[in-house]
Amino acid sequence: MTNILSSWTLFLPQMVVGSLVGALLSVLGILIVLRGMTFFGVTLSQAVTFSVALSLFMEWPGEIFPIVFSCILVFPLLYVRKLRGMKEEVILGILFVFFSAASQVMLALGGNVQNHLMAAFFGDILTSQVRADSFGIYIAVFFFILYLSFFRRFLFISFDRDEYKIQVGNPLPFDLLFYIILAASLTVAVNLLGTFYSIAHLILPVFALLPLIRSLKLLTIVCVLFSVFATISGFLISLVGIERNGELIYFPTSSSIILVLCALAFFLHLVRFLTTSVFAKTVR
Repeated sequence: MTNILSSWTLFLPQMVVGSLVGALLSVLGILIVLRGMTFFGVTLSQAVTFSVALSLFMEWPGEIFPIVFSCILVFPLLYVRKLRGMKEEVILGILFVFFSAASQVMLALGGNVQNHLMAAFFGDILTSQVRADSFGIYIAVFFFILYLSFFRRFLFISFDRDEYKIQVGNPLPFDLLFYIILAASLTVAVNLLGTFYSIAHLILPVFALLPLIRSLKLLTIVCVLFSVFATISGFLISLVGIERNGELIYFPTSSSIILVLCALAFFLHLVRFLTTSVFAKTVR
């Protein structure tokens, strides 16, 4: 226990960044799920991973270039998913596979691209050099504040688009703003902590809690707590080594956090199912 506590303080910056990014994504995920855009969010995360890989390949310095490129990718993504004669799920499925394959092709380039792209896919908070005062974090916080500032308008457009057109006007500018906020936030998350980490925090807290909580304010608070709790728990699990074949093995931190998220989500759904079943039998 003493070793764990000492490791906790040693990796505190990574844990703070992981908790902050996870919490921000969990709040963004609320509107993603309510809009029925889960598959779009997952596809966009793959497009973001490709933009990170391309930025590395082109040797563009800093964190701003993958963010800008990801925001540019939003426009063709929105266009192709609205093509007539094809279902949106088909288009998104094709794009998901395309960007995944294109990112993996970058692995063949080796060197710096290979190392960074592997980190972009799987991530590992424990070994990353992220800092709470990094430029990417400031960008993520800025876009999150922007998201909260226009949240009611985003919500209005999501649930009553026709009424919005009558009362306010063309919803397209705020649609684009929402997608740009999502793309920029995902880019920061993928760049810092990996694709799978970002997807997990974007959708799992909402999937787990939406059937239980109907108030948006309460849902937002509980999603943040859910995400932070899973991050801290997964972090602690990764610090506990398991002896196997005479050597001490430590689980990858980001993967441990994702597994905790999945376990918590499954547990909540199981409890809800059992409670509903018992209540139904009692009523009968």
